[in-house]
Amino acid sequence: MCRLFGAVSLGPVYYELFEEFADLAVMGNTPRGGPDERGHRDGWGLAFYRNGSLVDHVRGVGSAEGDPQYFKAAWKVAKTNIDRKAGERLVLLAHIRRASAGAPVGPEWSHPFVESRAGRTWAFAHNGGLNDCPWREDDGRIDSQVAFRVLLSNLDGGGPEDVVAATRTTVETARREYGGYSALNFLLTDGEHLYAFRDYEKDSDYYTLYYDDFGEAVLVCSQTILGMRDDPVVKGFLVSVGPDLKIRRTKVL
Repeated sequence: MCRLFGAVSLGPVYYELFEEFADLAVMGNTPRGGPDERGHRDGWGLAFYRNGSLVDHVRGVGSAEGDPQYFKAAWKVAKTNIDRKAGERLVLLAHIRRASAGAPVGPEWSHPFVESRAGRTWAFAHNGGLNDCPWREDDGRIDSQVAFRVLLSNLDGGGPEDVVAATRTTVETARREYGGYSALNFLLTDGEHLYAFRDYEKDSDYYTLYYDDFGEAVLVCSQTILGMRDDPVVKGFLVSVGPDLKIRRTKVL
């Protein structure tokens, strides 16, 4: 159970975005619909791509809001605005974690998770949980990593149609083999496209996901930050953002 943030930008990626996102570790909505003492303080991570190539993948444990390493990683992204050339593309995935009951906590279990497949380096961040998939001590994977593995195993390419098909199969597998899920909200990127999917079985007020087009950037976040409109990703739909910043919405379920 977590908060997600993603961006595709042909312009600046402002440092203030990272500050407001980090605030959600303390002030963000929780499954009861409001902040509580625990918040989302069980880990954080950033995956940063420049012109389609992964530049940085940093993860930590604890609260992003109080971790200097999170802000150091955020500043590294933000200062790219200074030396970038016109037309260069930045893609970002960020995550703050609220671990499921019984799940381990540590940087190795902080999202985003990154894996390579067929020449592409994918980053994945998830909000939700598989119902019948506790921490797997045999291979050290938590349920979000299992969902990522299933998604990649069904992914035949990097285009929106490929991701739609893989997402549909992942949903079917999760329902058939893992008893469904509280939610399967996720962000996925290969540095070229950003994908946002939303589906949930309960707590619709918590498993939210919004997106907004700022002209030179498209942002996606579990909660609206830095002036985002509250335009939700519709339940059962995949939102795709390409290198040209055009937004595509496709019904998966």
